[in-house]
Amino acid sequence: MIKQKLLFSKMKPQDYEEMITFLGQKMEELGYVKSTYVPAVLEREKGFPTGLQMGDYGIAIPHTDREHVYESALAIATLAEPIEVNSMINPEEKVRVSLVILMAVEDPDGQVKMLSKLMGLFQDVETLKSLERASSTEEMYNIVAKMELEIA
Repeated sequence: MIKQKLLFSKMKPQDYEEMITFLGQKMEELGYVKSTYVPAVLEREKGFPTGLQMGDYGIAIPHTDREHVYESALAIATLAEPIEVNSMINPEEKVRVSLVILMAVEDPDGQVKMLSKLMGLFQDVETLKSLERASSTEEMYNIVAKMELEIA
């Protein structure tokens, strides 16, 4: 599920929509998601935002229904500067995120399993900081490969 071609370091998107679109288009180019995936993720974010504040670290995990997915994949981007995203806990509030993990899960039970694994990762502040400091996709891959983010 972790592919180096879907890891991006120190990205500089204008906004969250641009980040989701970029990551989703990469997934589509590689054959993981359908052309309906990006519009579905953007639409879902309007009603069910995915920004999470974990201590002093902001993360977003945009995703959508499996009907838009061919094969499970994660696209992970660290950002050069944080961007504002609506909070999952209180959609009226903004979270400044430095890490975006676009999730495409084909397995019906996989989404809950993956979210659970990601929540475990998010509690490991040292790993998050290592990801943020990574200066290359190779370095990012070495960090995330240890996280066991595969779906069983």
